[in-house]
Amino acid sequence: MLAALVAWSLFALGLLLANAAARHAHFTGADGLIGADGVLGADQLQYLAWVRDAATHGLTSDLFTLEPNGHVYLQPLFAISGLLVRAGLSPALAYLLWKPVAIVVVFASALAWCRRAFGDQVPARTAAVVLSLFLYSPVPALLSWTQFGAGTFRFHTYLLADELLVAGKLWGYLPSAFGIALVAVSLLALDRALDGRPEPRPSRAGAPGGRWSRRAASLSAGAALLASWLHPWQGITLILIFAGLAAWRRLDGWPALAAAALGAALPLGYYYVLSHTDSAWRLAARLEVTGHLPALALLAGLGPLAAIAACGARRPRGQPFEQALLLWVGACFVTYFVNDTFPTHALQGLSVPFGVMAVRAWQRLRLGAALGLLAISLVTVPGLAFLARKFVLTADSSLVQYYLPSSDARALRWVADHAPAGGVLAPTPFAAVIPSQTGRAVWVGHGYWSRDYAGRARQVDRLFGGRMRPAAARDLVRSTGASVLVADCGHRADLARELAGEVASTRRFGCARVWVLRAAGAHAG
Repeated sequence: MLAALVAWSLFALGLLLANAAARHAHFTGADGLIGADGVLGADQLQYLAWVRDAATHGLTSDLFTLEPNGHVYLQPLFAISGLLVRAGLSPALAYLLWKPVAIVVVFASALAWCRRAFGDQVPARTAAVVLSLFLYSPVPALLSWTQFGAGTFRFHTYLLADELLVAGKLWGYLPSAFGIALVAVSLLALDRALDGRPEPRPSRAGAPGGRWSRRAASLSAGAALLASWLHPWQGITLILIFAGLAAWRRLDGWPALAAAALGAALPLGYYYVLSHTDSAWRLAARLEVTGHLPALALLAGLGPLAAIAACGARRPRGQPFEQALLLWVGACFVTYFVNDTFPTHALQGLSVPFGVMAVRAWQRLRLGAALGLLAISLVTVPGLAFLARKFVLTADSSLVQYYLPSSDARALRWVADHAPAGGVLAPTPFAAVIPSQTGRAVWVGHGYWSRDYAGRARQVDRLFGGRMRPAAARDLVRSTGASVLVADCGHRADLARELAGEVASTRRFGCARVWVLRAAGAHAG
């Protein structure tokens, strides 16, 4: 199982590196499949921009806008990666070094969770680990292969299946992968703390028993804090679980529960303050609001899985682990329905309790190993094959968010090292790559972190496509406050006439071009 997880996790990265080598192109470091506003890998490019910014400032700012915003964001994974960049690594390598760590942590947490559920029942434990890590509804694959249903419905079922796939988070979304694993760690440690095993000396009534239990309570609180910090949706889910445990247990063990809830709440308070005090975070909080999935998509993607898992529910009989198992499922759905900011993220990690309950259902129904193996294959293999093929087709295209031709890469190195201080104006989606490769801010580049992304993207694409009148082009360039314009090899229009009087110098790097504006000095800083 660990070998399978390693192979899956490195599949996307290996494919991208092989394609980059074959094309003599520069790999940007993005290896995710879902993106913002059609820019695949946009989230990883934002992560890398934060890493580069952390290397310089410690705290990070939004490099996808030229509007003033502060260096206010501290996130442990990006901060440590920033230190590695200061030590000489590239941002991409500094971030990708977390991938093997995430693989081990995700696998170990899933194994520990399933071992707690099934003990020495190796076949059941193995089946639960498979479902926890690789559960992927076959519905998106079936709809894609048959072209059945509307395109939006097919996308909704694909998005739902992708959120459930824990192994899929190891394709670029490492904070999510760590967050899911740390939820399991927090709940397992809390199970120890509330059970009080072993208890070398008597404890006060209602308090965690013994030295080991106090350590377990501390571990639960620390894991909850990190899970919430790395992926806030997991923090909300954990707080709901802790609240449910407190009510279910009538506050028995309340100190351990309170400490764990406080650990999860602290990062959420930090994110709340950011979204109300910093302009970039206010914008992202407003723009990230998306609708909930249609009921039909939820029914198609989750209905059969939920029915199977429900058959595996059992009475907890006061056991903290069994209580947390049921509450994890319920908390995911509550978080999904009450939260308006990317609600589908609340379903990440749901496959971990689902896996245990599904295997228990099979045991209860006595359907046999052969049928169980067939069922597990049905809810893993077709979906994984569909997703792998989707990434092969994506990686085979010439997307600048994954690969930079040598001309584009040389242009960005010059911008990073020699261009006058100030922001950059560039066409999309090429602009999404610039912050992570240069450390410079761009006027537009990311669907969630650039104001009016769609409108601004249309403007810059008209400008760099040579479809804008000279007066309008000059007005646009002046209004952005940029100091430098960069055109990749996909945009070869000569802007000399449109920007007459605005350009101080032009530099060519093969088919890529950089224009330094006369107002660069005024825009510096």
